[in-house]
Amino acid sequence: VPSGVTVCQLCLVSATPGALGDALLLTRLERGQEPLSVRIATERGQAPLSGILREFERIQREQREANACTERREWWERRSRLDLRMQ
Repeated sequence: VPSGVTVCQLCLVSATPGALGDALLLTRLERGQEPLSVRIATERGQAPLSGILREFERIQREQREANACTERREWWERRSRLDLRMQ
């Protein structure tokens, strides 16, 4: 990973090989840092997978829109709001 770049990876995982995934695994990668992974349960109504994926798609769409923003202050405001939603 290049210096100054953060990579986030989202995977659908299951504890049982061959079974439909029952959790999302969000992993953050940065140069010089240990990978940081967070398991997000999606079973038993804790966080419906379809809702999580819809929100993630909205965040990605809004990030693309923010990238087109040429005003620095507005870009940072948008980026900060998106960062909070990703938490």
